[in-house]
Amino acid sequence: MLKFPAGDRIVVNGAVIENAGRGARLRLLTPDTQLLRLRDAIDPAAATTPVGRITHAVQMVLVGEAAPSRQVPDLLSDLQTLRGAFVEARDIADVDAILGNLRDGQFYQALRALGRLRKRESEILAAVAR
Repeated sequence: MLKFPAGDRIVVNGAVIENAGRGARLRLLTPDTQLLRLRDAIDPAAATTPVGRITHAVQMVLVGEAAPSRQVPDLLSDLQTLRGAFVEARDIADVDAILGNLRDGQFYQALRALGRLRKRESEILAAVAR
């Protein structure tokens, strides 16, 4: 079940869909539908951190702009390297979950976990900047 507020846009299998009316709920009946809410998308210009770049690459795979067979091996390698940069158990658990999601072709789930990791990366970078 997906909440779809008025004015919200999503990408479903490469097609942009906008809710022009009141809020709605959508039920996706087709398994493995690739879906991205545009409010959750990261702009390429904003993908300036390691987690941001990985997030952008995963969303390109999710919406069909990049081939998983070409992108996923690089993403797995980048994430393995990035895993060593995190020390908190919850952050490492998120990286491990993302690795598993990518190996299983679960790009939406990977993107959700990357959202948490981006927030954590932001907190770490802000603390270092102080």
